[in-house]
Amino acid sequence: MAMLFGRQSGSDAGAESNYSSTLEVIDALYTLEMKSNIAALGQRRRSARLHRSMAQWSSYWPVALGIAVSFFAPQMRAFVEPYRPWGLWLGFPMAALSIQPGVHLGSWMSSTLPTALLYLQFPLEGLLAKVAQRDKVTVYGVALQVLYFHALCFIDLWLLNGGLHRLMGR
Repeated sequence: MAMLFGRQSGSDAGAESNYSSTLEVIDALYTLEMKSNIAALGQRRRSARLHRSMAQWSSYWPVALGIAVSFFAPQMRAFVEPYRPWGLWLGFPMAALSIQPGVHLGSWMSSTLPTALLYLQFPLEGLLAKVAQRDKVTVYGVALQVLYFHALCFIDLWLLNGGLHRLMGR
């Protein structure tokens, strides 16, 4: 400091030491303020990261809803059972596809797969709807996507059961 501002002599020597202690205090305050700002910036970044993470996880609500609905799958199957085969085709098309005679599976798989698909159909549809819609997951979009999957499976079941053959009158 003395080189920058020149040498002081005599009674100004006490003022210079007072000036250097003032600079040390200012430097200490600056250091504390910078540490405080860095800590606040880190807290804001953590908060923003947590918010982005929660927003990202909340976009998987169709899968969560599918899991919740799958708990009621046996009751829904009992409800559509009297309207067989159409009720099963409309309500649980993936399970209905797995029991078709044209699908050649082993004995263990043919007994296990329909039950597994009964429970997994709705979470799978939710996951497929989430993947198909990427970031813009809306209730309307998910409903259309699930109806689309059901319609494709229903058309496949209809074709497997000779619907086109009957339609053409042969």
